[in-house]
Amino acid sequence: MHYGVMSALHKYLLASNLSQGLRLQIALLGVACAHIFETGLYAIGFKVGQSVGLGSFNGLDGPMTFMDTFYFSLVNYTSLGLGDIYPTGHLRFIAGAESLNGFLLISCSAALLFMLMQNKDTQNAGR
Repeated sequence: MHYGVMSALHKYLLASNLSQGLRLQIALLGVACAHIFETGLYAIGFKVGQSVGLGSFNGLDGPMTFMDTFYFSLVNYTSLGLGDIYPTGHLRFIAGAESLNGFLLISCSAALLFMLMQNKDTQNAGR
C-alpha cells in the first residue's frame, strides 16, 4: 500500500508544474494519510487477533475500544512506544513487526520528502 501511494505521489509531483513548496506540502499530506491508514490496518489486525484469542492488551481501566487500539497502533508504528497500553500473548509479536515496519516506511517517506526538498529528480536519484 505504501509503495502505491509513494509511486502515485512521485509520478504526480514530477509531472506537475507546482512550486517546490506546494509539492512538498502535497507529499507530506499524502504520506501522512498513508501512514494513518496503515496504522488503522494494524489496529484492525490487533482487534482480529484479540477476537481469535492471540492475546489482549493491558494498561486500561476498562474495556479496550477501537480508538484505544488505534492509539496503541499509532504509538507503536511510530516507535514512540509510550507503554501506557501494552499487548500480551502473541499480539506482542505483531506489535514488534508493526514497529519495525513503521520505522522502515517512515524512513522511505522521509527519503522522498528529503529528495523533494533538495529539488532533485526523485526518479533518477537511486541510479
